[in-house]
Amino acid sequence: MRKFFRRSCAVILAASMVFAQSVTAFAGTDDSNYGPGFTNPKASQEGPGGQTTSTGPATSASSQNAGDVQAADGSAISSGDANQTSEQAAAQAAAEQAAAAEEAAKQAAVTANTPYLQIQVLRPDMTWTDPVVGDGYVDTQNNGFKSICIYLNNIVGNVLYRAYSSNSGWTNWAMNGDHTDLFADGSVVDAIQIRFTGFVGNKFDVNYCATLNDGTTLDWAKNGETAGAIYSGKYMAGFRVSLWGKDGAADSYTRTKPLEAPAADGVQIDSAGNVTYSQGSGAPYTGWGWKNRDRYYFVEGQAVKGWQYIDGYKYYFGEDGKVVTDLEPVLGAKGPYLIRINKQMNTTTIYAKDGANGYIIPYKVFLCSTGDDTPLGTFKTPEKYRWRLMNSGVYCQYATRLGPGLSILLHSIIYERPDINTLKPETYNFQGVVRSAGCIRFLSGDAKWIYDNCALGTTVEVYNSSVPGPYDRPAIEQTISMDQHWDPTDPVAVAQHQ
Repeated sequence: MRKFFRRSCAVILAASMVFAQSVTAFAGTDDSNYGPGFTNPKASQEGPGGQTTSTGPATSASSQNAGDVQAADGSAISSGDANQTSEQAAAQAAAEQAAAAEEAAKQAAVTANTPYLQIQVLRPDMTWTDPVVGDGYVDTQNNGFKSICIYLNNIVGNVLYRAYSSNSGWTNWAMNGDHTDLFADGSVVDAIQIRFTGFVGNKFDVNYCATLNDGTTLDWAKNGETAGAIYSGKYMAGFRVSLWGKDGAADSYTRTKPLEAPAADGVQIDSAGNVTYSQGSGAPYTGWGWKNRDRYYFVEGQAVKGWQYIDGYKYYFGEDGKVVTDLEPVLGAKGPYLIRINKQMNTTTIYAKDGANGYIIPYKVFLCSTGDDTPLGTFKTPEKYRWRLMNSGVYCQYATRLGPGLSILLHSIIYERPDINTLKPETYNFQGVVRSAGCIRFLSGDAKWIYDNCALGTTVEVYNSSVPGPYDRPAIEQTISMDQHWDPTDPVAVAQHQ
C-alpha cells in the first residue's frame, strides 16, 4: 500500500486539474479489441471547469497604453519613467504568457493520458507475471493464479478487488496495489470481483471478463459483480479488465453470462426494493455483501435492518438495508468518543460508547494522511489550536495535539496563510495518498468536526492493519481545480462561497 502511494503520487498530482472537470468516455464502440478505456483522446483545449485555457491573462500590462501606466501606489508616473515602466510591464506580461503557455502544455499532456490499471497475478510457482497495462489480456498459460495485484493510475480514487476459491470462499478486499490473500489450502482463483470508490468510480465503470481453464470465455461483469466460476470444477486461466467512461455513450459489452455457477452470485434487489443475497454455490448465505459501493449484511440471504451486533461492533442499517457510516443524524453528537487511526490504510474511525459494552459503535469514518513518523500507540489529546503555523512555514486549521509533549497534530489540509481562501488545492485532491511529515491530516470539515466534538483528553489509538476498519476506506468523491483555494468540506468556507 505505501509503496503504491509513494510511486503514484507524482502521477496523479498532475492529473487533478484534468479530472476536476467532466470526463467523457474514453472508449470505442468495439470491445473485441484492446480499445475500450485506453485509446488516447485528442488533448482538450479546456481548463478546469470547462473554461477555455488562454495563453495569458485576460488583461495584461502589455495591453495598456503608456499613458495609463501607474505606480503600484496608484500615483501617476512621469513621462521620463513611462518608457522604462512600459518595458517592465511588457516583460512581465511576456513572462506571464510564457508561464500560461507552459501550464497549458502540461494540461494537454495530462489530458492525453487516460486513467489506466496495471495488473499482475501470482502464478502457482509463486512468481508474479509481468505487469499488464491497460486492458491487455492477463494470461497464466492455463496454470491459473493464486493472488491479484492492481494499481490505479492517472486519477484520484481507489480500486478494490478480491478473489474466490470454491474451497475457501472470498478473500478480504485488497486495494491500490496490495495483493489479495492466499487461500489456506493453496487453491488457485476461481472468480474475481473488482470495483471503484471515490472520484474514479464517479467517472468510470470497471468491466472485466474471465477465461476458464477449459477455454470458455465468459461475458463481461462490472463494478463489483462476480466473474469466473463457482462450484463448476473450473478455475480462471486469465481475464481482461477495461474502463468505460460514464459520461459518454453506452457501452457495448455482452453481459449475459459473466459467471459459470449453479446460481447467481451477489446482492439481488427486486422491483419492490427487497434486498437478498444469492450465493453462487446455491447455499444460504450469512455475511457481508457489496453491490458496487453499497454494503449490506445478510442472515440466511436476507438483508438486516436497524441496530445489529456484528463482528464485535454495533452497526446501524437503514430501511434500504445499507449500512450507515455517519451516525450523527441517528444518534446526535453526544460524546465522549474514541478516535482510532489506521496508519497503514490512512483511515480514521470515530467510535461512540455503547453503555457497558464500551466504544464499539463506529460513529463516523474519515479519510486521513499519515506519515512515516506518525507514532503508533495510545494517546490523550492535550491542546487545540484554531490556526497553527507549521515548521515548513505553511498553516493548518482546526488542530488538535496528539499527546503531551508530541509535535504531532491532528489537523486540516494545508493553507498558505491563516485564511480559509489560501488552501493548497493539491492537498485536498490527494488526501489519503500523499505522505505527511508525521501529523495526521484531514479534510478541513473533518478536522473541524474533531476540533468541535472531541474534548481534550480524548483517547486516540494509532495502529496498523490491512483492514481499514469497520467501514470501507473513504475516498475523495470530487476533485477541485488548481485555482480553487477553499475547501468544499469546510462549512465556514462553503457559507462564504455560496
